[in-house]
Amino acid sequence: MKETRTDFASLFSQYEESFLSDLRQILRVPSVNGPKTFGAPFGIGPKRILEKVLDIARQMDFRTGQIDNCVGWAEYGPTEAECPEYFAILGHLDVVDVEDDWQYDPFDLTRVDNFMYGRGVLDNKGPIMANLFALYLIKQQDIKLRQRVRIIFGTDEESGSRDIPHYLKKERAPYAGYTPDCKFPVVYGERGLLDVRVSMPITDDSATQVKSLSGHFDRSYLPDNAQLIFADGTVKHYHGKKAPSNAPEMAESVLPLIVTDLKQLSGQIGEFGQWLAINLGSETTGQSLGIDFKDEASGALQLAFYDLTISKQEVACQLTCRYPITVTEEQLLQRLQQKLLSTMTLTVNRSYPSQVTDKDTPLIKRLSAIYQADTGLDGTPVTTTGVTYARAMPNIFAFGPSFPGQKGIAHKGDEWLQFSDWRMMMQIYYDTLLSLND
Repeated sequence: MKETRTDFASLFSQYEESFLSDLRQILRVPSVNGPKTFGAPFGIGPKRILEKVLDIARQMDFRTGQIDNCVGWAEYGPTEAECPEYFAILGHLDVVDVEDDWQYDPFDLTRVDNFMYGRGVLDNKGPIMANLFALYLIKQQDIKLRQRVRIIFGTDEESGSRDIPHYLKKERAPYAGYTPDCKFPVVYGERGLLDVRVSMPITDDSATQVKSLSGHFDRSYLPDNAQLIFADGTVKHYHGKKAPSNAPEMAESVLPLIVTDLKQLSGQIGEFGQWLAINLGSETTGQSLGIDFKDEASGALQLAFYDLTISKQEVACQLTCRYPITVTEEQLLQRLQQKLLSTMTLTVNRSYPSQVTDKDTPLIKRLSAIYQADTGLDGTPVTTTGVTYARAMPNIFAFGPSFPGQKGIAHKGDEWLQFSDWRMMMQIYYDTLLSLND
Protein backbone atom coordinates (compact mmCIF):
# COMPACT_ATOMS: atom_id res chain seq x y z
CA MET A 1 0.00 0.00 0.00
CA LYS A 2 1.22 3.51 -0.80
CA GLU A 3 2.24 5.97 1.89
CA THR A 4 0.07 9.02 2.44
CA ARG A 5 0.78 11.77 -0.08
CA THR A 6 3.35 14.39 0.86
CA ASP A 7 0.77 17.19 0.71
CA PHE A 8 -1.67 15.39 2.98
CA ALA A 9 1.05 14.16 5.36
CA SER A 10 2.22 17.76 5.82
CA LEU A 11 -1.32 18.96 6.44
CA PHE A 12 -2.04 16.14 8.86
CA SER A 13 1.17 16.74 10.82
CA GLN A 14 0.01 20.26 11.74
CA TYR A 15 -2.92 18.83 13.69
CA GLU A 16 -1.65 15.36 14.60
CA GLU A 17 -1.23 15.94 18.32
CA SER A 18 -4.62 17.64 18.75
CA PHE A 19 -6.32 14.84 16.78
CA LEU A 20 -4.69 12.20 18.97
CA SER A 21 -5.66 14.14 22.09
CA ASP A 22 -9.30 14.26 20.96
CA LEU A 23 -9.26 10.57 20.10
CA ARG A 24 -7.84 9.78 23.53
CA GLN A 25 -10.69 11.71 25.18
CA ILE A 26 -13.21 9.71 23.17
CA LEU A 27 -11.66 6.34 23.98
CA ARG A 28 -11.62 7.16 27.69
CA VAL A 29 -15.43 7.22 27.82
CA PRO A 30 -16.71 3.63 28.37
CA SER A 31 -19.68 4.00 26.05
CA VAL A 32 -21.14 0.52 26.57
CA ASN A 33 -24.90 0.17 26.32
CA GLY A 34 -26.51 0.34 29.77
CA PRO A 35 -29.87 0.66 31.54
CA LYS A 36 -32.16 3.39 30.28
CA THR A 37 -32.33 6.36 32.57
CA PHE A 38 -33.55 9.96 32.39
CA GLY A 39 -32.15 11.61 29.27
CA ALA A 40 -30.05 8.55 28.48
CA PRO A 41 -32.05 6.03 26.43
CA PHE A 42 -29.09 3.66 25.98
CA GLY A 43 -27.37 4.31 29.30
CA ILE A 44 -25.04 6.91 30.76
CA GLY A 45 -21.97 5.88 28.73
CA PRO A 46 -23.51 6.43 25.28
CA LYS A 47 -24.97 9.76 26.39
CA ARG A 48 -21.62 10.95 27.77
CA ILE A 49 -19.75 10.05 24.60
CA LEU A 50 -22.29 11.84 22.43
CA GLU A 51 -21.96 15.00 24.52
CA LYS A 52 -18.16 14.78 24.40
CA VAL A 53 -17.97 14.39 20.61
CA LEU A 54 -20.45 17.20 19.96
CA ASP A 55 -18.43 19.42 22.30
CA ILE A 56 -15.28 18.67 20.25
CA ALA A 57 -17.19 19.41 17.02
CA ARG A 58 -18.43 22.73 18.40
CA GLN A 59 -14.87 23.67 19.40
CA MET A 60 -13.97 23.04 15.74
CA ASP A 61 -16.76 25.50 14.88
CA PHE A 62 -18.99 22.98 13.09
CA ARG A 63 -22.76 23.29 13.16
CA THR A 64 -24.08 20.58 15.49
CA GLY A 65 -27.32 19.05 16.68
CA GLN A 66 -28.66 16.02 18.49
CA ILE A 67 -31.85 13.99 18.45
CA ASP A 68 -33.41 12.52 21.62
CA ASN A 69 -29.98 11.92 23.20
CA CYS A 70 -29.66 9.07 20.69
CA VAL A 71 -27.91 10.56 17.68
CA GLY A 72 -25.79 13.64 17.13
CA TRP A 73 -24.44 15.36 14.05
CA ALA A 74 -21.83 17.86 12.91
CA GLU A 75 -21.92 19.51 9.51
CA TYR A 76 -20.06 21.82 7.18
CA GLY A 77 -20.88 23.47 3.89
CA PRO A 78 -24.02 25.30 2.81
CA THR A 79 -26.81 25.70 5.35
CA GLU A 80 -29.98 23.64 5.19
CA ALA A 81 -31.84 26.64 3.75
CA GLU A 82 -29.24 26.94 0.99
CA CYS A 83 -28.94 23.19 0.34
CA PRO A 84 -31.77 21.01 1.69
CA GLU A 85 -30.13 17.75 0.60
CA TYR A 86 -26.93 16.55 2.19
CA PHE A 87 -24.21 13.92 1.97
CA ALA A 88 -23.79 11.84 5.15
CA ILE A 89 -21.15 9.82 6.95
CA LEU A 90 -22.75 7.47 9.49
CA GLY A 91 -20.71 6.01 12.33
CA HIS A 92 -21.20 4.98 15.92
CA LEU A 93 -19.71 5.88 19.28
CA ASP A 94 -21.03 2.98 21.37
CA VAL A 95 -18.77 -0.01 21.95
CA VAL A 96 -19.08 -3.61 23.09
CA ASP A 97 -18.15 -4.41 26.68
CA VAL A 98 -14.68 -5.54 27.72
CA GLU A 99 -13.53 -8.67 29.49
CA ASP A 100 -10.29 -9.80 31.12
CA ASP A 101 -8.45 -10.42 27.83
CA TRP A 102 -6.73 -7.02 27.65
CA GLN A 103 -3.03 -6.33 28.07
CA TYR A 104 -3.59 -2.58 27.68
CA ASP A 105 -6.08 -0.27 29.35
CA PRO A 106 -9.23 -0.77 27.21
CA PHE A 107 -10.57 2.71 27.94
CA ASP A 108 -7.57 4.74 26.94
CA LEU A 109 -5.40 5.30 23.89
CA THR A 110 -2.14 3.36 24.12
CA ARG A 111 0.46 3.74 21.37
CA VAL A 112 3.12 1.09 20.89
CA ASP A 113 5.27 1.83 17.84
CA ASN A 114 2.80 2.02 14.92
CA PHE A 115 -0.11 0.46 16.82
CA MET A 116 -2.90 2.21 18.71
CA TYR A 117 -4.86 0.16 21.24
CA GLY A 118 -8.20 0.82 22.93
CA ARG A 119 -11.82 -0.26 22.87
CA GLY A 120 -13.42 1.43 19.88
CA VAL A 121 -10.17 2.54 18.24
CA LEU A 122 -11.27 0.51 15.19
CA ASP A 123 -14.95 -0.11 15.90
CA ASN A 124 -15.92 2.66 15.41
CA LYS A 125 -14.60 5.70 17.31
CA GLY A 126 -11.27 5.93 15.46
CA PRO A 127 -12.81 5.85 11.95
CA ILE A 128 -15.75 8.19 12.61
CA MET A 129 -13.40 10.69 14.27
CA ALA A 130 -11.07 10.34 11.26
CA ASN A 131 -13.96 11.62 9.16
CA LEU A 132 -14.58 14.54 11.51
CA PHE A 133 -10.88 15.39 11.38
CA ALA A 134 -10.80 15.07 7.57
CA LEU A 135 -13.71 17.50 7.33
CA TYR A 136 -11.92 19.82 9.76
CA LEU A 137 -8.81 19.84 7.55
CA ILE A 138 -10.99 20.96 4.65
CA LYS A 139 -12.60 23.64 6.79
CA GLN A 140 -9.27 24.93 8.11
CA GLN A 141 -8.13 25.60 4.56
CA ASP A 142 -11.30 27.61 4.02
CA ILE A 143 -12.33 25.30 1.17
CA LYS A 144 -15.99 25.96 0.41
CA LEU A 145 -17.98 22.81 -0.24
CA ARG A 146 -20.83 23.14 -2.71
CA GLN A 147 -22.75 20.37 -0.94
CA ARG A 148 -23.78 20.10 2.69
CA VAL A 149 -21.84 17.37 4.51
CA ARG A 150 -23.14 15.92 7.75
CA ILE A 151 -21.33 13.45 10.00
CA ILE A 152 -23.86 11.46 12.01
CA PHE A 153 -22.85 9.92 15.34
CA GLY A 154 -24.97 6.98 16.46
CA THR A 155 -24.92 5.48 19.96
CA ASP A 156 -26.67 2.10 19.65
CA GLU A 157 -25.17 0.28 16.68
CA GLU A 158 -23.80 -2.57 18.78
CA SER A 159 -27.15 -3.25 20.46
CA GLY A 160 -29.63 -3.18 17.59
CA SER A 161 -29.42 0.28 15.97
CA ARG A 162 -32.46 1.65 17.79
CA ASP A 163 -30.95 5.12 17.41
CA ILE A 164 -31.42 5.67 13.67
CA PRO A 165 -35.26 5.52 13.68
CA HIS A 166 -35.20 8.43 16.17
CA TYR A 167 -33.05 10.39 13.73
CA LEU A 168 -35.24 9.67 10.71
CA LYS A 169 -38.39 10.74 12.53
CA LYS A 170 -37.03 14.26 12.88
CA GLU A 171 -34.49 14.67 10.07
CA ARG A 172 -34.65 14.01 6.35
CA ALA A 173 -32.52 11.13 5.11
CA PRO A 174 -29.33 12.04 3.20
CA TYR A 175 -29.32 11.70 -0.56
CA ALA A 176 -26.21 9.50 -0.31
CA GLY A 177 -23.24 8.70 1.89
CA TYR A 178 -21.13 5.99 3.48
CA THR A 179 -20.48 4.31 6.82
CA PRO A 180 -16.83 3.81 7.89
CA ASP A 181 -17.69 0.72 9.92
CA CYS A 182 -16.73 -2.27 7.80
CA LYS A 183 -13.80 -2.64 5.39
CA PHE A 184 -12.11 -1.32 2.27
CA PRO A 185 -12.66 -1.16 -0.64
CA VAL A 186 -16.28 0.00 -0.98
CA VAL A 187 -18.92 -2.62 -0.14
CA TYR A 188 -21.72 -3.10 -2.67
CA GLY A 189 -23.42 -6.03 -0.93
CA GLU A 190 -24.07 -7.09 2.64
CA ARG A 191 -24.83 -10.77 3.17
CA GLY A 192 -28.00 -11.85 4.88
CA LEU A 193 -27.89 -12.58 8.60
CA LEU A 194 -30.10 -15.05 10.42
CA ASP A 195 -29.70 -15.49 14.17
CA VAL A 196 -31.66 -18.41 15.66
CA ARG A 197 -32.26 -20.27 18.90
CA VAL A 198 -32.77 -24.03 18.91
CA SER A 199 -34.33 -25.36 22.11
CA MET A 200 -35.51 -28.70 23.46
CA PRO A 201 -37.61 -29.29 26.58
CA ILE A 202 -36.20 -31.58 29.26
CA THR A 203 -38.91 -33.83 30.68
CA ASP A 204 -36.86 -36.73 32.09
CA ASP A 205 -34.84 -34.87 34.77
CA SER A 206 -31.63 -35.57 32.85
CA ALA A 207 -30.57 -31.92 33.17
CA THR A 208 -30.00 -32.51 36.88
CA GLN A 209 -26.71 -34.12 35.83
CA VAL A 210 -25.45 -30.57 35.32
CA LYS A 211 -25.34 -28.16 38.24
CA SER A 212 -24.37 -25.08 36.24
CA LEU A 213 -22.87 -23.81 33.01
CA SER A 214 -21.31 -20.37 32.89
CA GLY A 215 -19.12 -18.54 30.43
CA HIS A 216 -18.52 -15.51 28.26
CA PHE A 217 -21.42 -16.01 25.86
CA ASP A 218 -22.44 -13.17 23.57
CA ARG A 219 -23.74 -13.01 20.01
CA SER A 220 -20.91 -10.67 18.94
CA TYR A 221 -18.15 -13.27 19.38
CA LEU A 222 -17.35 -16.94 19.86
CA PRO A 223 -16.47 -17.65 23.51
CA ASP A 224 -13.02 -18.41 24.87
CA ASN A 225 -13.89 -19.23 28.49
CA ALA A 226 -16.51 -21.36 30.25
CA GLN A 227 -17.07 -23.55 33.28
CA LEU A 228 -19.29 -26.62 33.62
CA ILE A 229 -20.09 -28.04 37.05
CA PHE A 230 -21.62 -31.50 37.20
CA ALA A 231 -24.04 -32.75 39.85
CA ASP A 232 -21.31 -34.81 41.52
CA GLY A 233 -19.21 -31.67 42.05
CA THR A 234 -16.80 -32.23 39.17
CA VAL A 235 -15.73 -28.90 37.67
CA LYS A 236 -14.54 -28.57 34.08
CA HIS A 237 -12.82 -25.39 32.91
CA TYR A 238 -12.60 -24.62 29.20
CA HIS A 239 -10.24 -22.17 27.54
CA GLY A 240 -9.92 -21.22 23.90
CA LYS A 241 -9.45 -18.23 21.64
CA LYS A 242 -12.09 -15.57 21.08
CA ALA A 243 -13.01 -14.23 17.63
CA PRO A 244 -15.82 -12.00 16.33
CA SER A 245 -18.92 -13.86 15.19
CA ASN A 246 -18.34 -12.65 11.62
CA ALA A 247 -14.95 -14.39 11.62
CA PRO A 248 -15.75 -17.75 13.28
CA GLU A 249 -12.95 -19.55 11.46
CA MET A 250 -10.45 -17.51 13.50
CA ALA A 251 -11.82 -18.73 16.85
CA GLU A 252 -10.97 -21.67 19.07
CA SER A 253 -14.39 -21.71 20.65
CA VAL A 254 -14.94 -23.54 23.93
CA LEU A 255 -18.46 -24.63 22.94
CA PRO A 256 -17.36 -27.74 20.97
CA LEU A 257 -15.38 -28.81 24.05
CA ILE A 258 -18.46 -28.47 26.22
CA VAL A 259 -20.51 -30.41 23.66
CA THR A 260 -17.98 -33.26 23.82
CA ASP A 261 -18.71 -33.64 27.54
CA LEU A 262 -22.44 -32.99 27.20
CA LYS A 263 -22.99 -35.79 24.70
CA GLN A 264 -21.63 -38.31 27.22
CA LEU A 265 -24.57 -37.68 29.54
CA SER A 266 -27.67 -39.85 29.59
CA GLY A 267 -31.25 -38.96 28.70
CA GLN A 268 -32.55 -36.00 26.78
CA ILE A 269 -29.68 -33.69 27.68
CA GLY A 270 -27.23 -36.22 26.27
CA GLU A 271 -29.41 -36.54 23.17
CA PHE A 272 -29.20 -32.78 22.66
CA GLY A 273 -25.43 -32.95 23.12
CA GLN A 274 -25.18 -35.69 20.50
CA TRP A 275 -27.28 -33.59 18.08
CA LEU A 276 -24.94 -30.64 18.64
CA ALA A 277 -21.86 -32.80 18.11
CA ILE A 278 -23.19 -34.15 14.82
CA ASN A 279 -24.64 -30.94 13.39
CA LEU A 280 -22.51 -28.12 14.82
CA GLY A 281 -19.33 -29.20 16.55
CA SER A 282 -16.48 -26.97 15.37
CA GLU A 283 -18.05 -26.16 12.00
CA THR A 284 -18.10 -22.65 10.60
CA THR A 285 -19.68 -23.33 7.18
CA GLY A 286 -22.78 -25.33 8.12
CA GLN A 287 -21.93 -28.41 6.08
CA SER A 288 -23.36 -30.92 8.58
CA LEU A 289 -26.55 -28.87 8.86
CA GLY A 290 -26.88 -28.89 5.08
CA ILE A 291 -26.73 -25.10 4.87
CA ASP A 292 -23.25 -24.72 3.37
CA PHE A 293 -24.41 -22.36 0.63
CA LYS A 294 -21.82 -20.42 -1.37
CA ASP A 295 -21.64 -18.24 -4.44
CA GLU A 296 -18.91 -16.63 -6.51
CA ALA A 297 -19.82 -13.09 -5.50
CA SER A 298 -19.86 -13.38 -1.71
CA GLY A 299 -18.29 -16.72 -0.89
CA ALA A 300 -19.40 -19.34 1.62
CA LEU A 301 -21.92 -19.15 4.41
CA GLN A 302 -20.45 -18.45 7.86
CA LEU A 303 -21.90 -20.21 10.87
CA ALA A 304 -21.17 -19.00 14.41
CA PHE A 305 -22.35 -21.24 17.26
CA TYR A 306 -22.10 -18.72 20.09
CA ASP A 307 -24.29 -19.72 23.04
CA LEU A 308 -25.42 -22.75 25.07
CA THR A 309 -27.78 -22.70 28.06
CA ILE A 310 -28.96 -25.48 30.36
CA SER A 311 -31.80 -25.38 32.87
CA LYS A 312 -33.83 -28.09 34.57
CA GLN A 313 -36.62 -27.62 32.04
CA GLU A 314 -34.77 -26.85 28.82
CA VAL A 315 -31.50 -26.94 26.92
CA ALA A 316 -30.84 -24.52 24.06
CA CYS A 317 -28.17 -23.27 21.69
CA GLN A 318 -27.93 -20.10 19.61
CA LEU A 319 -26.18 -19.57 16.30
CA THR A 320 -25.76 -16.93 13.65
CA CYS A 321 -25.71 -17.67 9.91
CA ARG A 322 -24.29 -15.06 7.54
CA TYR A 323 -25.35 -16.32 4.15
CA PRO A 324 -24.45 -15.47 0.52
CA ILE A 325 -26.30 -12.72 -1.32
CA THR A 326 -27.86 -15.23 -3.75
CA VAL A 327 -29.53 -17.21 -0.94
CA THR A 328 -32.87 -16.37 0.67
CA GLU A 329 -33.77 -16.58 4.33
CA GLU A 330 -36.60 -18.98 3.44
CA GLN A 331 -34.12 -21.41 1.86
CA LEU A 332 -31.95 -21.30 4.94
CA LEU A 333 -34.82 -21.78 7.39
CA GLN A 334 -36.18 -24.71 5.42
CA ARG A 335 -32.83 -26.53 5.55
CA LEU A 336 -32.47 -25.84 9.27
CA GLN A 337 -35.96 -27.11 10.08
CA GLN A 338 -35.20 -30.36 8.26
CA LYS A 339 -32.32 -31.06 10.64
CA LEU A 340 -34.22 -30.57 13.90
CA LEU A 341 -35.31 -33.41 16.15
CA SER A 342 -39.07 -33.74 16.58
CA THR A 343 -38.98 -32.23 20.07
CA MET A 344 -36.91 -29.20 19.06
CA THR A 345 -38.15 -25.67 18.43
CA LEU A 346 -36.43 -23.06 16.26
CA THR A 347 -36.96 -19.39 17.10
CA VAL A 348 -35.65 -16.48 15.02
CA ASN A 349 -33.83 -13.96 17.23
CA ARG A 350 -33.04 -11.45 14.50
CA SER A 351 -33.07 -11.38 10.76
CA TYR A 352 -31.50 -9.16 8.09
CA PRO A 353 -31.96 -10.13 4.43
CA SER A 354 -29.13 -9.58 1.95
CA GLN A 355 -28.75 -6.07 0.57
CA VAL A 356 -27.12 -5.60 -2.83
CA THR A 357 -26.56 -2.54 -5.03
CA ASP A 358 -25.39 -2.33 -8.63
CA LYS A 359 -21.60 -1.97 -8.66
CA ASP A 360 -21.93 0.64 -11.41
CA THR A 361 -23.77 3.05 -9.11
CA PRO A 362 -21.98 6.42 -9.49
CA LEU A 363 -21.05 6.77 -5.82
CA ILE A 364 -19.66 3.22 -5.66
CA LYS A 365 -17.53 3.92 -8.74
CA ARG A 366 -16.27 7.17 -7.21
CA LEU A 367 -15.34 5.57 -3.88
CA SER A 368 -13.60 2.70 -5.68
CA ALA A 369 -11.53 5.10 -7.79
CA ILE A 370 -10.48 7.24 -4.82
CA TYR A 371 -9.48 4.21 -2.78
CA GLN A 372 -7.46 2.74 -5.63
CA ALA A 373 -5.70 6.03 -6.41
CA ASP A 374 -4.79 6.73 -2.77
CA THR A 375 -3.65 3.24 -1.80
CA GLY A 376 -2.47 1.68 -5.05
CA LEU A 377 -4.60 -1.36 -4.14
CA ASP A 378 -7.38 -3.00 -6.15
CA GLY A 379 -10.54 -0.96 -5.71
CA THR A 380 -13.00 -3.54 -7.05
CA PRO A 381 -16.18 -3.39 -4.87
CA VAL A 382 -16.69 -6.26 -2.44
CA THR A 383 -19.33 -7.88 -0.24
CA THR A 384 -19.29 -8.27 3.55
CA THR A 385 -20.58 -10.57 6.25
CA GLY A 386 -21.21 -7.54 8.47
CA VAL A 387 -24.47 -5.75 9.21
CA THR A 388 -23.90 -1.99 9.12
CA TYR A 389 -25.73 1.32 9.18
CA ALA A 390 -25.77 1.08 5.37
CA ARG A 391 -29.08 -0.77 5.78
CA ALA A 392 -30.61 2.10 7.73
CA MET A 393 -30.79 4.70 4.97
CA PRO A 394 -30.96 4.61 1.17
CA ASN A 395 -27.83 4.95 -0.99
CA ILE A 396 -25.42 4.46 1.91
CA PHE A 397 -22.44 2.13 1.44
CA ALA A 398 -19.90 0.66 3.83
CA PHE A 399 -16.47 2.14 3.11
CA GLY A 400 -13.60 1.28 5.44
CA PRO A 401 -11.96 1.22 7.89
CA SER A 402 -10.19 -2.17 7.76
CA PHE A 403 -7.75 -2.73 4.91
CA PRO A 404 -7.43 -6.07 3.07
CA GLY A 405 -6.02 -8.80 5.28
CA GLN A 406 -7.16 -7.17 8.52
CA LYS A 407 -9.86 -9.31 10.09
CA GLY A 408 -11.09 -10.39 13.50
CA ILE A 409 -9.78 -7.35 15.39
CA ALA A 410 -12.94 -5.79 16.84
CA HIS A 411 -14.92 -7.12 19.82
CA LYS A 412 -11.79 -8.70 21.32
CA GLY A 413 -9.11 -7.79 23.81
CA ASP A 414 -6.37 -5.38 22.69
CA GLU A 415 -8.45 -4.00 19.81
CA TRP A 416 -6.01 -2.16 17.58
CA LEU A 417 -5.59 0.18 14.65
CA GLN A 418 -2.30 1.05 13.02
CA PHE A 419 -1.48 4.74 13.19
CA SER A 420 -0.34 4.72 9.55
CA ASP A 421 -3.66 3.15 8.52
CA TRP A 422 -5.57 5.78 10.50
CA ARG A 423 -3.73 8.51 8.64
CA MET A 424 -4.31 6.77 5.30
CA MET A 425 -8.03 6.34 5.91
CA MET A 426 -8.20 10.02 6.86
CA GLN A 427 -6.59 10.87 3.50
CA ILE A 428 -9.11 8.65 1.69
CA TYR A 429 -12.03 10.31 3.47
CA TYR A 430 -10.50 13.77 2.92
CA ASP A 431 -10.26 13.11 -0.82
CA THR A 432 -13.77 11.65 -0.91
CA LEU A 433 -15.27 14.75 0.70
CA LEU A 434 -13.27 17.06 -1.56
CA SER A 435 -14.58 15.14 -4.57
CA LEU A 436 -18.09 16.36 -3.77
CA ASN A 437 -17.01 19.63 -5.40
CA ASP A 438 -16.22 17.88 -8.70
